[in-house]
This record gives sequence, structure tokens and C-alpha cells, in this order.
Amino acid sequence: MEFNIVTLALFLAGGLRLCVPVLLAALGETLSERAGVFTIGLEGLMLSGAASSALGLAFTGSPLLALVAGALGGLLAAALLAAGTVLARANQIVMGIGFNLFAAGATSLIRQLWLSGAPAAGSMRSVSVMKLPWLSDLPLVGRAIFSQSPVFYLAVLTTLALWALFRFSRVGLLVRAAGENAAAADAAGHSVLGLRFSAALFTGLMAGLGGAYLCIVASGGTFVDNMTAGRGYLAIAITLFARWKPGRVLLVAVLLGLLEALQFQGQYLGIDIPPALLMAMPFVVALVAWIMMGRGGAAPGDLGRPFLRGSGR
Repeated sequence: MEFNIVTLALFLAGGLRLCVPVLLAALGETLSERAGVFTIGLEGLMLSGAASSALGLAFTGSPLLALVAGALGGLLAAALLAAGTVLARANQIVMGIGFNLFAAGATSLIRQLWLSGAPAAGSMRSVSVMKLPWLSDLPLVGRAIFSQSPVFYLAVLTTLALWALFRFSRVGLLVRAAGENAAAADAAGHSVLGLRFSAALFTGLMAGLGGAYLCIVASGGTFVDNMTAGRGYLAIAITLFARWKPGRVLLVAVLLGLLEALQFQGQYLGIDIPPALLMAMPFVVALVAWIMMGRGGAAPGDLGRPFLRGSGR
């Protein structure tokens, strides 16, 4: 295929579509880590959202309600996980890994019991494409940016909202205090457990919506076992690599989405890179992110540390 503005627009549009699930999950993880909760169970939350959305589609036939069901499924799963990590003070990494294993088995069972038949018929266009008036007619960016899923626009708005929350609002200051110095926040009369639990619920909501997008929009309503394929871990790596800044999270997620799009469209763009190398690139980014976290001191001071009131930590 000849390289021109149309093929470039298709490539950019594909990259933006592919970045949405990890972007949503990474935004949720950004808030929870700022509050001191290391949600290793993000993969399981995304799987819960994907399975819940498939159930919602099977029972209602509505793609929009299916997305809502996915977000709520992630929210409920996050409440279960946060009950252990935030309220019961269980080790966040150990319980997160255990939760991921539990979610993989539970969603597989759900698929066998209730999703073994054909998915509900119907058009997914209402949740897959929303052309913004006038803007969608612009050359290049019109097709690439302004003819995306409504969920993509929601993810961008959420990025802006989180940026404003951390920078200008009192709530954002309290969230950061719960993650930086939980004992000091508690001494000032603020509920550290309440802040952390609420942040964990938001993470579940966003991760569930990311899983729902993957199932409903990207896969046409079909749920398969382990369909997240490590995207939850990748979202954690994006959060670390972006240094807990929402704007950077958006940029890194888009970059990884474009790298993923190269796997499918690179040959049409005249780029001769082995697909195996492109598939490995996101995980190289993840490895670099973990190394940076181990070396740097920019992480919230109480990230991953359970809090017990009156204990001084």
C-alpha cells in the first residue's frame, strides 16, 4: 500500500484505539498509587470488567449497558480487593497476585457457564465510533483523533480531570497526603483508610471500563479467557514510567498504542521491523519502568505500606 495521508491517519487512529484499555487502567492506578495503594491486581480487575461487560451484553443486548456493567464489575471486584489490602492490611503485592489468579479462574468459569453460546447480535457502532461535528472532517487529525470511540474521549477527559484534581483541588492534596505520609494525614484528622479505599474503588471502575472496552469495542462483544493478555501489568508500568502524572500517562499510553499498531500496519507504512520485536517493545518499557522505580525516590513515600491508625505508619 502506498504511504500517504490516508494510511498515516489510519495508523494514528489504530494506535489511539489500541491505547484505550491500558490508558483507562493506568489512570485508575495513578490515583490509587498517589493514595498509597499499589494495585498489583489491576490485571484481575480488567478481566472482571471484561467478563461483566460480556454478561451485560448477553442479558441486555445493549453495548452501552454492557460498558456500564463492565465498569461496575471492576468496581465490585476492587471493593473485594481493597477490603483485603486497605482494611485488612494484607500484603498488597501478594494479595494482588493472588487476586489475578482468582480472577483468571473465575472469569473462565463464567465464560463456560453463561457465555458459551454466540454473543448477542447487534451493532457496536454506538460505542465504537463517535464523529465530532466539523472536527472529524479535518484532514489527518479528523479521522485519527475526532472519529474515535466515546470511551476514548472519556479517557482524555478523565486525564484532564485527574490533572486538575492533583494540581488545584483540596481532595487531590488529601489523596497525595495519604500516599506521601499517611501518619501525618491521620494526625491532621483525615481518614486515610477512607481516602485509600475510595481511590481503590476508582481504580476498579477505570480498570473495569478498560476491560469492557477490550471486550465490547475491540472484540465485538466476544469474551475469551485471559483476554487482557498482561495489559493490567502494562498499565502499572505506564504509571511508574510516567511518574504518576496523568498527562505523561496519556502520552506513554498513546506511544505504546502506536507501537502495537505497527504490528498490524507497519508493512503498509513501509516500515520493515520484525513483528516479534514490536510485540516485545511494551514489555521493554515495563522493565525500564520497574528499574526506574527501584532507583528513583519520586514514588509516594508510603506507597504499598498498610496503614493502621495510631501505629505511626
